[in-house]
Amino acid sequence: MTNNITCRQWLVSDLPNLLSYLHHLNEETRNRFGPHPFTKEALEHLYHHPDYTGFIVIENNSTFIIGYAIVKLGYLEHDHHRLLRYNIQPNHMTDATYAPSLAKDWQGKGIGKMLWNHTKNHLQQQQKQRVILWGGVQEDNMVAVNYYNKIGFIKIGSYEYNGKNNLDMVCTIQ
Repeated sequence: MTNNITCRQWLVSDLPNLLSYLHHLNEETRNRFGPHPFTKEALEHLYHHPDYTGFIVIENNSTFIIGYAIVKLGYLEHDHHRLLRYNIQPNHMTDATYAPSLAKDWQGKGIGKMLWNHTKNHLQQQQKQRVILWGGVQEDNMVAVNYYNKIGFIKIGSYEYNGKNNLDMVCTIQ
């Protein structure tokens, strides 16, 4: 299945197709993916900001995006206190924050693992040692929880947000 798929860093020319991808996610996926607004302005801001890098998964010979991940070098400031509570000392030099999404029809086909491996290789080149899952994962999202466990993330704690229990997870990379 992954033979007809390419994973790469985003380009400014990908932003309109990425916006379309985000708007066409099913309602459940849209509600669970929340690192940024689904607007042209938000994507342009992140694209031009040196601390953020996006990765897309596309069908070969196409501009059709089927997966996307946003990475922040360092950690999110509003997570600092929560991470300290878990005895995690966040470090902007060695940490990164990761938020992936994959269109529902493409889940369970090895594409999420491909996206992670591509992202992880990039982060290793940036000399990052730990990846924090952006905003955690909703505990009742068992498909995502199993995916994160499978690619090496471990639960470090949990917190409540908007009435939902979320699991904070991290992955050590070398």
